[in-house]
Amino acid sequence: MFLSFSVEIYKHPKEERIARTWGTTAPGLPYVEETIAGSGNWLIGGDLEVIEPIKYHDGLDHFRLSPAELREEFTRRNADAVFAFQLRNPVHNGHALLMTDTRRRLLEMGYKNPILLLHPLGGYTKADDVPLSWRMKQHVKVCAPPPPFFFVSTWIRLLLSYFIQTKTFLFPRSLV
Repeated sequence: MFLSFSVEIYKHPKEERIARTWGTTAPGLPYVEETIAGSGNWLIGGDLEVIEPIKYHDGLDHFRLSPAELREEFTRRNADAVFAFQLRNPVHNGHALLMTDTRRRLLEMGYKNPILLLHPLGGYTKADDVPLSWRMKQHVKVCAPPPPFFFVSTWIRLLLSYFIQTKTFLFPRSLV
């Protein structure tokens, strides 16, 4: 539940938005089909004040942290640096190597307590993607102490928070 102040209303140029974002208007993009193509012809914007966060009651609500809650948790953990990794699929060794190397570099730069924000994306995904509930179970297992795999041995300082934003596939432009 929220209150909106200084409301702004815009015409929704769907086809232009799709073309500029994905470089195509061809069908088959999950985000486009689920959120843009069938949406209304107007967009509403403005400042919002959240009165009560939305609860989905799907077992994942405790992972949905607001920016204020994230800042509070980083402060509580005495983080002097925060590095984030956003992904839509389960963590694999390539992800782990990037996260571990980033932490190592931050320590070399003189930070004493860098904390990783592992930020899985949710929302509409491709048909062959691992469902969010299973991805979150995997993230919890991989991130729980003691680390089950050698490559997460430096993840002692980690915060797992689910981000409800849908992954937008930018093909063909993301390959450039």
